[in-house]
Amino acid sequence: MYRNADGWISQYQQKNALWIHDGNPKRPHALLTSGKHSNGFFNSRLVIPDEVLLCAAASDLLELFTQQSGDVSKVQGVVGPQTGATKLAELVSDQIMVTRGECFWASPAKNESDGQKSMVFSDEERGLVRSQYVLLCEDVLTTGGSVDLTIDAVESSGGAVMPFILVLVNRSGLTEASGKKIITLINRPMPMWIPDECPLCREGSEAIRPKDNWARLNASY
Repeated sequence: MYRNADGWISQYQQKNALWIHDGNPKRPHALLTSGKHSNGFFNSRLVIPDEVLLCAAASDLLELFTQQSGDVSKVQGVVGPQTGATKLAELVSDQIMVTRGECFWASPAKNESDGQKSMVFSDEERGLVRSQYVLLCEDVLTTGGSVDLTIDAVESSGGAVMPFILVLVNRSGLTEASGKKIITLINRPMPMWIPDECPLCREGSEAIRPKDNWARLNASY
């Protein structure tokens, strides 16, 4: 292992990629993709471009996978949803190829049509996934919603999903998502509230999308 959980949290902190609300009502708070609000956020967008660090993360995740009785030799492909887990899927696949000799990767795109959310593979990726046994990965697991959609995309393309998911950060408080065991570098549950029950909103704090407003979340107030 390159790092333990504290070591990985330290890497996020060094890259200013871990944000915790300080209680000041003038400071905005995080509006999550699910629509829920939170007083904390891991911004993997600031971590993923560091390919050396991400390679180490992929290696540690595969080591944990093996420790949890995962069999690397059975992994035919790695799937991570766009865009957060795209590079992670590629790097995990690269490391599995050292063991297996071959391992593809694919990254379905988010799609919303007729008010329905889904993950969609390209035609080429759909051909890769068909009849293959794939390992899922994700950058940050919050509610598990994207995991559900990714599993649907794999299965509708004729693939099968292994009973594990590799995750950089698990902030959900869950140990499984869609019946898949969560293997994570950082296990850090964070509060989430529906808007009507958000204590920060009651204090007058504004809910904003964190990745697009990172400077506002971290500004001086």
